[in-house]
Amino acid sequence: MTDLMKEFGYLIKKIESAEFSKVPFEHIIIDDFLSDTHFNKITSANEIKRPVFSNTEKLIDDLVLQGYVPQNFPGCTIDVDQYIKSLDSGDWTVDEGLLEGFGMAFRLKKYQTPVLERITQFLNSQEFKSALEKKFKITKSAHIETAIQKYLQAYEISPHPDIRRKAATYMLNINTDLESENIEIHTFLCQFKPEKSYIYDFWEKNKDIDRCWVPWDWCERVFATNSNNSIVLFSPSDKSLHAVKLNYDHLNYQRTQIYGNLWYDETTSVYNKPTYKQLDSSNIDIEKIREESKRKQKSNQTKKAKTIKNFIICKIPTPLKEFIKNKLKS
Repeated sequence: MTDLMKEFGYLIKKIESAEFSKVPFEHIIIDDFLSDTHFNKITSANEIKRPVFSNTEKLIDDLVLQGYVPQNFPGCTIDVDQYIKSLDSGDWTVDEGLLEGFGMAFRLKKYQTPVLERITQFLNSQEFKSALEKKFKITKSAHIETAIQKYLQAYEISPHPDIRRKAATYMLNINTDLESENIEIHTFLCQFKPEKSYIYDFWEKNKDIDRCWVPWDWCERVFATNSNNSIVLFSPSDKSLHAVKLNYDHLNYQRTQIYGNLWYDETTSVYNKPTYKQLDSSNIDIEKIREESKRKQKSNQTKKAKTIKNFIICKIPTPLKEFIKNKLKS
């Protein structure tokens, strides 16, 4: 048994013995997931518990100094200037049919506190991965990705079931203030309103079409994962609608999670996601979705090829570059 298993193996036992909840979709929630000792050490670590800041610029500068980097993440931007400008002005460049704003996610990349590095290593270990695969009956080859993340005000993802490439997902709340349980910073588990429930059947019957985000008013919020030191785990399905919208003052403390996914290694043959507007009818034009998706894929492949070609040409010495350009023109 490895040292990490000796220290954190009890977490696997908790997952093994946990019972599934069925509403609004199959998931597991485990309260008091970490031991009191581990939870207190983690939430009091310098990288997790930060002081109160006077403005967002100082907060972001501090997070970077602590070893965090902006993470390219759904519902977020990595452009600090753009984020602060929108936060100050209230002008958000988003699809207003889906969202009201966007936030920033910061992922911890450098560790000062040993327990943070150890828990992350354990949750990325083969032992933990195997436990999740067994619990959720995942048989296809997959890899695991776990990290500590902080999320700033206005981070938002409208209801979605997750893309088909995701095999499992889990979120562990490690917030530093008990007040966090009573404010709007948590993931909602959702279900479609009766008039939109036909989309469940559409996703189930069309495995070659990926799942997409949908408007908030298409869904009902059933449960919020607000308890501190609780973990929610599920294997994405056609019914696993969940969503988040942060509305809080991130200067006092930040929504903080240990966040992880299992990703299938094989990319399945899935078309690009349709827009929610294409699903806004019980008579969905599936062939139109497929044709539009094919065109998007072809366009993306062309853009990628041009980008690669331009990159290669930029690296070629100038005389040879001119020769190649002339050949391409001819």
